[in-house]
Amino acid sequence: MRCDDLFIAGLAHRLPAAVEVGEAIAGGRYDAAEQEANEYASITVADGESPPEMAVGAARLALERSGIPAADVALVLHASAWFQGIGFWPAASYIHRHVLGGGRFAPALDVQQMCNGALGAIELAASYLLAVPSRRSALVTTADRLGDPGFDRWRGDVRGIVYGDGAASVVLARTGFARLLAVSTVVDTGLEGMYRGDEPFATAPGRPVDVRARRAAFAAETAGDAEAAKVAERTTAGLTEVVDRVLDEAGLKLGDVKRFIFPNVGLHVLRTRYAEPLGLDLASTTWDWGRRTGHVGAADQLTGLTHLVETGQADAGDRVMLIGIGAGFSWTCAVVELTARPEWAA
Repeated sequence: MRCDDLFIAGLAHRLPAAVEVGEAIAGGRYDAAEQEANEYASITVADGESPPEMAVGAARLALERSGIPAADVALVLHASAWFQGIGFWPAASYIHRHVLGGGRFAPALDVQQMCNGALGAIELAASYLLAVPSRRSALVTTADRLGDPGFDRWRGDVRGIVYGDGAASVVLARTGFARLLAVSTVVDTGLEGMYRGDEPFATAPGRPVDVRARRAAFAAETAGDAEAAKVAERTTAGLTEVVDRVLDEAGLKLGDVKRFIFPNVGLHVLRTRYAEPLGLDLASTTWDWGRRTGHVGAADQLTGLTHLVETGQADAGDRVMLIGIGAGFSWTCAVVELTARPEWAA
């Protein structure tokens, strides 16, 4: 989808203090052999602050940086991949209440697209604004705290990912410092079983998450299915297809993009499953930033872009590509072009 006359007006993240990876290895929580491949430096770990509270902090700062009145926000979308602190309760409404106060005609909706939730929400928000010109802006937030007892941040997912905690927020509007050129999504729901495995459906949450066991069960179940077994090929196809699609919609070539922001996966996975299939050098990515936070759910793309803007590594005239992938499976890609350096980035 080409996004004419839509901009990023505000951007912020809220990240807790980081824990050195060496501490987890020394404590027996993380495997040294996995670290050799991943090369994470540290992982952000929340101490007491819930995901919705972190999201409120990020959203307030993003809205303040945008200069847009709360009354002009027409939509609030909150994305998450894990438990938000209270069951049977909408986190988006809490964020709406604590950030906008009023906003009686601004829907507050939760987006459940796993680690692709924030970019998926940006596409939904852009569509919402483009559908009705009188809608002036939209607020997107994402936040997660992935910890015990339900989720082992060090071993809960595949060996190439360690999870950090934190939140991020973006304000889309009719004016801003970065033009949203295009955003697009590709899905392959034939792979949804990879994060479900053979677990029976339960009546309430409570089982610890073990993605490694789920993926092993999926592999065993699809062993006789040649197409289903081509997981690596299918995930690479989803990545390259969504990148090609968004470049076509934006009228660009890959060489026109200066920086690339991927999920904060470990170094080996980043190189072999993301950068190399696209022919990219790791220097063009935000790996040096991501290795210090870990994979912060759906927030990586927004924390990475915030980091680039705040540090001046992305400036007026630069184009940045944000690439997300979420279990289910979905890939969303967005391209933004900075038109100015915001005052808060000085």
